[in-house]
Amino acid sequence: MEEWSTAVLLQQILDDAVEHRCSDVHLFPHREGIRVQVRRDGRLHPYAELPAQAAGIIRKVKALARMDVAETRIPQDGSFHWDAKTTACDVRVATLPTIHGETVVLRLFPAKRTCWTFEDLGMPGDQVQEVTRLLQANHGMILVAGGTGTGKTTTLYTMMWHLSNAGKRVVSIEDPVERAVENCHQVEVRERAGMTFSAGVRAVLRNDPDVIMVGEIRDEATAQAAVRAALSGHLVLSTTHAGDWIGAAIRLVELGVPRSVVGEVLHAVIVQERTPAARLADVHPAEGERSAEWQAKFEVHRMHPEAAAWIASDAPWPEVRRRLQQEARVARRERA
Repeated sequence: MEEWSTAVLLQQILDDAVEHRCSDVHLFPHREGIRVQVRRDGRLHPYAELPAQAAGIIRKVKALARMDVAETRIPQDGSFHWDAKTTACDVRVATLPTIHGETVVLRLFPAKRTCWTFEDLGMPGDQVQEVTRLLQANHGMILVAGGTGTGKTTTLYTMMWHLSNAGKRVVSIEDPVERAVENCHQVEVRERAGMTFSAGVRAVLRNDPDVIMVGEIRDEATAQAAVRAALSGHLVLSTTHAGDWIGAAIRLVELGVPRSVVGEVLHAVIVQERTPAARLADVHPAEGERSAEWQAKFEVHRMHPEAAAWIASDAPWPEVRRRLQQEARVARRERA
């Protein structure tokens, strides 16, 4: 093509991605041009090879996501709303500088829902009841643990919507805000303006919240701010990258929270993963789930006195994990 219209090109790519229920679009620059890939059912598939003249599409995406278009040396994050041919969606954008230029990843989220239920996520009835009871707490911390793309953010949004419907004032600090949640106050991190996660938590505490959602506890300052909020009469919700609930506790310790405090402040951990399924009903999927071939699987772990004592002890973490897993097996047998 002699002349590229970046707006038309981007519209075609995103419309096709939404129509085919893709979770991500990758724009990958290389020597000859830009490779476009899409992720569907957890796998990357080739979409198109664009010539070098189409490089303006990356600048277009950055402008839509309210990024600094001229800045190409550092990673940036942003988001925008997109009205596709078949449905609207929210798009989360992340850039990464490489030797051939900026790689851009666009994650797509259906925007037609502003509320969710735990049943929508695929939780069985007993887990729905357990999580509902956990959310009645007035203080402490509930973490959603799991890998990237397992649906942690959607689970947090469902919890936020549930709490706001129960008359709670819910305020979130996110990087970026992925989707609007009805009746919740959502704040976006702007590090260049001084609005970091930790600064956001401190600011929110002055606005009379009942519940604070922190998009991710990723550094020591955020961990300390979130723990102080949870210990001062607020329910704090957040995510962490961990494979099990004990790993979530270990992560807090790695971020400078004393083991004794973790045992006191951590109210519960919901471990989430994505597993293949033979066939599922067409429900509103969790983050990363874009077809009936995947489903979310949950484990709900409420902190109990024995677990808190083991976490607060000086025992090595492998021993703590072994003891608590043993206790969990005994408890399951007793329930059976």
